[in-house]
Amino acid sequence: MVFEIRTILVAAGLALGVTRTHAPAPTPRLIVVLTIDQLRPDYFTRWRSQWTGGFRRLMAEGAMFPNGRQDHAITETAPGHATILSGRYPAHTGIPLNDLGVPDTTVKLLDGANGEGASPRRFVGTTLVDWLRRDDPGLRFLSVSRKDRGAILPIGRTRGPVFWFADGRFTSSTWYADTLPTWVTRWDSGHFLERLEGTVWTPLLPDSAYPERDDEPWEHGGKETAFPHRMPADSAGALATLGERPWMDSLTLDFALAGTRALELGRRGRPDLLAISLSATDYIGHEWGPDSREVHDHLLRLDRWLGGFLDSLATITPKERILVVLTADHGVTAFPELALSQGHPGGRIPLRRLVGAVNHSVGDALTESSGLIYADTARLHRARVNPESLATALAATVQKLPGVVDAWTPATLGAPLPSNVHASRWRRTLPPTLSWLVCAVAAPGYIWSDGPGYTTHGTTNPDDVDVPIAFLGAGIRPGFYSDTVTTVDIAPTLARLLAVKPMEKLDGRVIKRVFK
Repeated sequence: MVFEIRTILVAAGLALGVTRTHAPAPTPRLIVVLTIDQLRPDYFTRWRSQWTGGFRRLMAEGAMFPNGRQDHAITETAPGHATILSGRYPAHTGIPLNDLGVPDTTVKLLDGANGEGASPRRFVGTTLVDWLRRDDPGLRFLSVSRKDRGAILPIGRTRGPVFWFADGRFTSSTWYADTLPTWVTRWDSGHFLERLEGTVWTPLLPDSAYPERDDEPWEHGGKETAFPHRMPADSAGALATLGERPWMDSLTLDFALAGTRALELGRRGRPDLLAISLSATDYIGHEWGPDSREVHDHLLRLDRWLGGFLDSLATITPKERILVVLTADHGVTAFPELALSQGHPGGRIPLRRLVGAVNHSVGDALTESSGLIYADTARLHRARVNPESLATALAATVQKLPGVVDAWTPATLGAPLPSNVHASRWRRTLPPTLSWLVCAVAAPGYIWSDGPGYTTHGTTNPDDVDVPIAFLGAGIRPGFYSDTVTTVDIAPTLARLLAVKPMEKLDGRVIKRVFK
């Protein structure tokens, strides 16, 4: 049977269409920031006729910017989430990549959950939450995600109700609290895993609704490439596969709704904030790819769940007092094998293999991520290796790898003109404190990967950089806008709408087109 959200599907869709009025827009009482991990903007138009829920409402009633961008290199989850409510690029937030994001061995997960501790310890600066709190100490907020980095980084360093999914439950870390609130432990005890055991994921619509092939051999490691997809009949197995099934998003929305009610968000006389990061699209996209029937079907379900979720929020806070922002942390590149089968360029660049070979000589001093090689300089010095000389030699080697367009070192990255968008994106990514050696650019269709069975993101190319940006609700002028905007523009736009002043210089600008 199909698992649905227990409580959010309480209303049967709101009327679509733009209401034209000259009355002043009411001040928002609840700002809902939805980040859908790995959501590409072309999905909105590709399956436009099939949306019936939240996506349809955003397109019909909201201000849609299909030319949005995460305008930096290393298009990964952590740096992408850190831009959204800070208004600053990774070079200024101090979060350039996942591995240097939220992992923190000095803190532990709450309620005995097993897993790596996480905190915003590396995050630099402030976010919209800090700006709102300065003027309104009574601000209420909640941040929720499947991933720790998806919950933590939109909020910044502020302590409060920030929760993510670990070890089969929603939890937090000792950075934020010593114990979990009662409403969280109550939700966690709901036996949702037992209800998912043996669940079969079948397409929501008839086969004729899906133009995608359902049996591509490169998907999902060559196993379980076609529908139906059955979850194991035991809790451990169900938990192991939950991340790559649509149901994780329904659980996240259900948990967020429970928290909204428990914390009474949106019921004061001043704005509150609800940040939700939905991760299933990312897991499914890695395994089956952006051109798969699985991604298509998952987003059909998510569209309907989001519609019900927004309906449920409207029973807590009046619809006209809710402001929704939707975006993504990055896109994704299609399977290189698919590109090659269609006569397009594509391939996998094994940068990790190269770094591994070099590490045998330099004491495991190097690390690679999404085209970046950075170093533990202390280890290099112990191995009597000069970092600048090594960087020059590595860059020359990386430049020769098939699929690499450019490679720079700290000494050469400043040379390309500002018109070189790839170099500019790298400059927006690398904090001055990071000891890096080489950053590189992949050709379109190529991904940073050492083996088959999955696809990924992380390049400076449009498939990975382009994301949707949309605003819906109080004070927003509906329309489809072709302007190129970036995720660092979201925070200053919200600040202007909410009449709060940022606490530092921002990289983003106000998107004036969205205002009524």
